[in-house]
Amino acid sequence: METLYFTLGIASVVVAVVAVVAVWAGFKVGKVSAEQKELERSVFDGLCASRRDITMVERTIQNGIDNDHRDMDNRLESFERNMQEMFQHVDRQIRGVDEHVERVTDELYRHIDSRVDKLAAKQEKQLING
Repeated sequence: METLYFTLGIASVVVAVVAVVAVWAGFKVGKVSAEQKELERSVFDGLCASRRDITMVERTIQNGIDNDHRDMDNRLESFERNMQEMFQHVDRQIRGVDEHVERVTDELYRHIDSRVDKLAAKQEKQLING
């Protein structure tokens, strides 16, 4: 009988130890599970934050590109206006030079005509005087 009580005592200690280990393992599993959920939540939050950051960087880059395009368009329009003004200025200068050349040519023809007329008059006078 003593063996039976001894065996029952050992069995009850083993059962108690197994129960304590099971409860301890349950708490550990619960703690690890909570840590895993917290880690998953943290990773998900990190991914969301990274996605937001990437979206902000994309928007910043796109805004920069849009601003550069707008700046280039403004510069191109300014350049075109300047070129148009320059062409108009050159055109006015060319017209001025053309008018000047025409005046000088007319003066030259008048001068040549007056000289030819004088020469013709002189020749006619010599022919008449003879």
